[in-house]
Amino acid sequence: MLTSLKNIKLLAGAVTISAMMAFPAFAQDIFTVSGVHVDESAETAAAAREKALEIGQRRAFEEVVARLTLPEDRAGLASPDTVEITNMVRDFGVSDEKTSSVRYIADMTVRFKDDELRRYLRFRDISFAELQSKPVMIVPVYRTSGYVTLWDDPNPWREVWSRNIATSGLVPIKAPIGDLTDIGTVSAEQAENGAMDQLLMLAKRYGADVAVVASAEISGPTGGETVNVSVTRYDPNGAPQVFGVQESTLPDETLEETLVRAAKSVQDQLADGWKRANLINYSTGGSLMVFIPISGLQDWAKIEDKLVGLPVVRNSRVVAMSRREVQLSLEFVGSTDQLQTALNQQNLNLSRMGELWFIQPTGSDRLQGLSLGG
Repeated sequence: MLTSLKNIKLLAGAVTISAMMAFPAFAQDIFTVSGVHVDESAETAAAAREKALEIGQRRAFEEVVARLTLPEDRAGLASPDTVEITNMVRDFGVSDEKTSSVRYIADMTVRFKDDELRRYLRFRDISFAELQSKPVMIVPVYRTSGYVTLWDDPNPWREVWSRNIATSGLVPIKAPIGDLTDIGTVSAEQAENGAMDQLLMLAKRYGADVAVVASAEISGPTGGETVNVSVTRYDPNGAPQVFGVQESTLPDETLEETLVRAAKSVQDQLADGWKRANLINYSTGGSLMVFIPISGLQDWAKIEDKLVGLPVVRNSRVVAMSRREVQLSLEFVGSTDQLQTALNQQNLNLSRMGELWFIQPTGSDRLQGLSLGG
């Protein structure tokens, strides 16, 4: 049985631990950009390679900045010089290299120094978000000439999502494989009608909490198609969010390429919506004394691992510990609502009882046995 609130208030006198836990600021993949394709020519192979690597790092920098910021905030941001970008690069790797006497082709992966990138943005008063959401599930319904499908072939819209999903970034995307279990879970009609139970069951199967129905309708002649996408984001913790995307086939462009651009636009709007809600104001913040009911040291180790890496957490100090509770002094940036959101992404819940704050695993009832008595 859990101890009473009265005993928790006295916990600080039980075991005092002065060690500071300096949490890493964020999961490294947020600051890593993969799949940067370079193809450059110069007078020599060495010069072509040097030129390609410089251009590749600049493209990766532009992508990571776009990943963290809103379009209107970065619109007036001047491009840094090569030395500035190089100083922000932690390291890079190349794959699929091809060279000739005057040409260099490769795919690059670039990792940036998170502290240096934050400093660059903050010095220029650019707001940014770096909290990664839980994955969202895309449900790609396809409409053309009265034909509506989700699982039946052909569905080029589903194929585009299966090949071009964003697995990194602030809003990771999951795409269904379309096997018999998926087919039996939700139909195209149920998806378009917002059948929450079926949609969230599909999302849960892929480790996602949110289902996004992206219904693409194709109209117009071959070679001049228009893709209209109606998007509805279903979150069990809030009202559905609706937006639309439209892309038209460009000269010498295939319909598949247009669908890829439409999918990218959907991803961008999902990410921008998340960023707007989670922009961090580093001039604000606070500290909380929180109590974490635990079932043992292994349980605490799991919770501690989830806390590590939260971008809103500046640092944390274990004040006291017993077999049943950990008392933690937590310093954070932004608001308590943003702290709550960050914890939710790690399946942790922040709650308040009277003057005391608690963190416990989402869906658990570890506080039910606590007494409010003095």
